[in-house]
Amino acid sequence: MFKRYNFLDYIHRTPQSRSIVDNFRRGDKIQVFSAGRQLDGNGTFIRAEGGFLVWEDNSGNRNTTSLESISVRRLRKRSC
Repeated sequence: MFKRYNFLDYIHRTPQSRSIVDNFRRGDKIQVFSAGRQLDGNGTFIRAEGGFLVWEDNSGNRNTTSLESISVRRLRKRSC
């Protein structure tokens, strides 16, 4: 229904707007939220396919999460 933009590239996924996940690249560090709650901490974006987000959490588990009701935030890379 809407997109939110800020310096962390926060997005909200709706069924009509596939293009918003196209901004992510394999290897991007992300946080995944459902109903406003963070799922399994931080992880790594792998791909979006067939209405699902495929990502790996920091424990090394591969997750497949429906894009219907989640929000994803790309984490900024820290510079040393």
